[in-house]
Amino acid sequence: MTRIGTALFNCQGGCLLPEGSYDFRRLQQAAADVDTAPALWLINEAKLWRADANVGLHGAAEALSDALGVPYVGVLGASPRGPIPPAIIYDPTVLVLRAWWNPDDPYSYADKLNVARFAVRDTAPDGDSRAEFLAWVDHWHPDSGTIRRQEAARLARYGRETRLPVIGGGDLNANASGPHLPQRDWTIASHQRRSAEGRRLPDGAWVTDTDAVDHLIGSWEGDSRTGGCGYRAIAELAWRAGSEGGLLPTVNNNVDSGGAIIKDWLVANPAMVPHVDPRSYHVHIPSGDPADWPSDHRLVTAAFDLAQTFKSQAEPR
Repeated sequence: MTRIGTALFNCQGGCLLPEGSYDFRRLQQAAADVDTAPALWLINEAKLWRADANVGLHGAAEALSDALGVPYVGVLGASPRGPIPPAIIYDPTVLVLRAWWNPDDPYSYADKLNVARFAVRDTAPDGDSRAEFLAWVDHWHPDSGTIRRQEAARLARYGRETRLPVIGGGDLNANASGPHLPQRDWTIASHQRRSAEGRRLPDGAWVTDTDAVDHLIGSWEGDSRTGGCGYRAIAELAWRAGSEGGLLPTVNNNVDSGGAIIKDWLVANPAMVPHVDPRSYHVHIPSGDPADWPSDHRLVTAAFDLAQTFKSQAEPR
């Protein structure tokens, strides 16, 4: 049995300083709050990390290595909104990267970008028998629910349609349905926030636009979710398991008008859910002076255990 600790973090502005260098001490500050070094980091806002021969990416991996004593390496994904892609940083002593589409590869497909295929090194002595899983990281559009719904559709195939276990994570910039989740007070939210994350009803009232996240995990009806593409929100798995912090907001207080919500979601497909430890889910709330917090988003961590062998196979179109 191999435990794969996973961290999801929106690294605000990629730790890029105004003059163009990087200060990864804030990334290290976030990492300092973990009890065990994650084998897998899903990072958002890797701003300009590809510039100058990927010095930002390698600097972030080195900073995490220095903080946690792990020889991390990383890969950069793609973003249609500019040089602020997501990234995956991982421990190569635990995980073997087997597939990662480069954004400039002419043979890549949109629904395969930002999706990694990993083997778990200690699950077998040879490559043919090692357990595999997929991991995706994404950063959805901050201002348009219509675009977010299209982005959700791109990841739908990794829900029920994929035999391999899948863990996904990202700053999805949206809430899901359900009164049990943290909610915005739309009566005090700014118009910008309303138009970015809400929908206006014919009577003039504003409600939360949950279509994109619900497309992945299902809509809330009664006391459970129905429909969706098969994913389960690990926050809700934790909540169902009795975790007091399962439904904590993942952005810091006062970041967005109207109240903090869950924006950073870790999700698991049906093949992965049995391997997730729901009580490992943790939203790390920063302490001290807000000016010194590592990001406007909070670090989110969870873990899953893989021992069963999932035979290697190419993902079909």
